[in-house]
Amino acid sequence: MEGEEGSWEKRLGEEEEKIFVSIRVRPLSEKEIARRDVSDWECINDKTLVYKYTIPERSLFPTAYSFDRVFGSEASTDEVYEDGAKEVALSALSGLNATIFAYGQTSSGKTYTMRGITDRAVMDIYKYIDKHSERVFVLKFSAMEIYNEVVKDLLASSENSGPLRILDDPERGTVVEKLVEERVQDKDHLQKLLSICEAHRQVGETSLNEASSRSHQIVRLTIESSVRETRPGDNTSSSLVASLGVSAHLNLFQQELD
Repeated sequence: MEGEEGSWEKRLGEEEEKIFVSIRVRPLSEKEIARRDVSDWECINDKTLVYKYTIPERSLFPTAYSFDRVFGSEASTDEVYEDGAKEVALSALSGLNATIFAYGQTSSGKTYTMRGITDRAVMDIYKYIDKHSERVFVLKFSAMEIYNEVVKDLLASSENSGPLRILDDPERGTVVEKLVEERVQDKDHLQKLLSICEAHRQVGETSLNEASSRSHQIVRLTIESSVRETRPGDNTSSSLVASLGVSAHLNLFQQELD
């Protein structure tokens, strides 16, 4: 594990800022299998997706599409996270702002995939924190939903969950006014906050899904860290001096394509 951790940290130091695009092909649903439908897409390798022309009207479109990584319908969420999201998620621990963005039509598997990625990212972040006792980490959590062009705080109580305003701050950039940001106590507390957000999301029935997530969701985890040092003349580790501060955001975002 130490070797794996060191390898992604080394790659982060060598690579410039970039966008990594991956595709996950969902398996056929039970209804589609019952209708004896077939998938229109085939992964011929880990970077290429081929359209098989079951719809004549699409015969003029390209047949093959290339991406940074392609995951077939048999790929597990573990595989998607390890090869497509882990390095991005953990880059926030090195002071880089990172965003994992899921985009697709209704019932394409965005919520399912992002739940799995979020759970695994939380586990890895806390594994890293536990191994680096020489640093002090502070985690802060916020979450919002955009539904019918209205921004809602997913952590706010029902009586305080009215529309929020988006403002341009000269120092901080784009901010959401009065968005609740809660300091995270531990891993269990973070999982509880995620559960609260899930319960507050808008869902609705579609032709493909009886409980589709009918909104855009943004979850932000702010990670701040500083070197743990002992004050001069103090032999106890409880006295801390903040230095070499690192702060970064990990954004987990999914958008509905209608």
